[in-house]
Amino acid sequence: MHKIGGILIFILILSYQPAIAQKIVEKYPNGQKKYQGRMKDELKIGTHTYWFENGEKQKEEKYNDLGAVVRLKEWNEQGELIRDEKPEEFLEQWREQEFQKMPWLNEEGIGFYKLKGETLLQKKTNYQRLVVHYSTYLENGQEIDDTFRKKVAIPVDMNGGLLIDGFIIGLSYFEPGDNGYIKIPYELAYGKEGAPGIPPYSNIYFHVLVIQAQ
Repeated sequence: MHKIGGILIFILILSYQPAIAQKIVEKYPNGQKKYQGRMKDELKIGTHTYWFENGEKQKEEKYNDLGAVVRLKEWNEQGELIRDEKPEEFLEQWREQEFQKMPWLNEEGIGFYKLKGETLLQKKTNYQRLVVHYSTYLENGQEIDDTFRKKVAIPVDMNGGLLIDGFIIGLSYFEPGDNGYIKIPYELAYGKEGAPGIPPYSNIYFHVLVIQAQ
């Protein structure tokens, strides 16, 4: 998600060829289906189903497009449901509570909570670019994006211009090896308008790990 001239847009790279989801099917020696699911960019997406050798369904996992489990069901060999959970829903509630409990430090309107690295906030001005992993969340704990799960760190131009202002300001207090959270008020994020998947007036939370600086 990017910001240019005050207007929030998604940058579409025309030369990019989106990955095609791969369907995977496994079978028992007797020909009975054992497993079926889809993978995309090495992530599980959609519904993944497992069966016992007698043909009864054993487990069903449902994943969102970020590869997070949103529903998990399990049955015994007699076909009786023995487990029905919504792990991502539980995680959202847990994250929301954790965000409220974190001992935030504040600079330039941004909240900081470092898990690793210098806790005394001091702005770093000698980095032109940082390579980072990040997860993005709404205040209610809902996950918006996650490069950790995708296993692809991103380079960030510290001169700004493309990413939201609050993210650049927040990262300017991080250096290689730092691991922590950044809380960005809506004014420095997606504003009154919001963005696809992000409601208006949304405060945004980032979990950030800085891999290297340039």
